[in-house]
Amino acid sequence: MTDDLRLSRRGVLQILSAVIATASFAARRPLFASSVIEPEPPLDAEVVVDEEQFITDSARGAKLERFLRSRGIKPAHLARESGYSRQHLLRIRLGRIKPAHRCAAQLVAACRRLAREPVSASDLFDLSSSDLRAIERMQRRLVDET
Repeated sequence: MTDDLRLSRRGVLQILSAVIATASFAARRPLFASSVIEPEPPLDAEVVVDEEQFITDSARGAKLERFLRSRGIKPAHLARESGYSRQHLLRIRLGRIKPAHRCAAQLVAACRRLAREPVSASDLFDLSSSDLRAIERMQRRLVDET
């Protein structure tokens, strides 16, 4: 029975470190702090009456993100259908980057297949008229290639 209760040096050190970590976590501060740090007073906050004016389009999500959410299309399904990575689509969906014309054309085609409804590039992206025309030309090329 005494053999079962014997601890090695490593076991004792592990138990000791677990006790110290638990005590430090319970106190919500480092256990062996060299000096006592006084908490800073809370900052004065400015009351904002209309928060809507401070929210940008990227904070709300790009048109593509709103389209996907409204149709219940999962980003992983769009990634598989379009052939682009989920990480790249995330940057596009959140409005961090503007898609290339070929990418936008492939995303429009993938959204058409997934939503099973007619979708145009203007439904998914905020682009200029010249960009929209270029995407339409790219869509025609993609159809001709297949």
